[in-house]
Amino acid sequence: MRITLVLLSTLLASCSYLSSPVLSPYKMDIRQGNYITPEMREKLKLGMSKQQVRYVLGTPMISDAFHSNRWDYVYRLEQRGELVEKQRLTLYFEGDNLARMDDGSQPVQAAPAIVQPPVAIAQPQPVAKADPSTDVLKSVQAWSAAWSAKNVSGYLAAYTPDYKPQGMSRKAWEKQRLERISKPKAIEVELSEISASMQGDSHASVTFTQRYRSDLYRDSTRKTLQLEKVGDAWLIVSEQVVK
Repeated sequence: MRITLVLLSTLLASCSYLSSPVLSPYKMDIRQGNYITPEMREKLKLGMSKQQVRYVLGTPMISDAFHSNRWDYVYRLEQRGELVEKQRLTLYFEGDNLARMDDGSQPVQAAPAIVQPPVAIAQPQPVAKADPSTDVLKSVQAWSAAWSAKNVSGYLAAYTPDYKPQGMSRKAWEKQRLERISKPKAIEVELSEISASMQGDSHASVTFTQRYRSDLYRDSTRKTLQLEKVGDAWLIVSEQVVK
């Protein structure tokens, strides 16, 4: 009878053990690579030498002997067999100095969606219309500069092809100007108190004080030039001494 009870107890204990749940194996936390803290990342600056970078971040986990200008710092954290955090930082060097940094990925964690504000589209600004009087004044200054430089061809080119003063032919006037410009050893023409008046898009009037000096003669007069736009150039149509 006692033997029967012992066998029965043993059988019940075996059934109880078999019916218990299966125990899962323990899995350790696994950390691999270089973990870079925000403080370490903040200390990293462009221009650092490789030795300085190694002092701040340590020796990179991945270093390719064939690409010594690139260092990869990789970090992974697994808990109970699941990846919970990952980092990747790639550094590029030029010679011995840090030239570029690239965060391959951020730590694996949920982040709120960032709504980008609408981008304002720049409206095209109206292009300011060029002041035609500016070109007129430039032409007058070029005329006086050619005169001062004794540049006869440049001086004559400042007038319209049909220009001729009252009582003279074009040919006679060109001969007179050639003699008067060539004869002095030096000429200086200075314009002051200049004012321009536009008369439509193709005609203008310019009034100024002209001071002429040479080794042979000098005078000061108030003069008005009438100009006409011929093609892209403003040319002198007539000139008049103002009393």
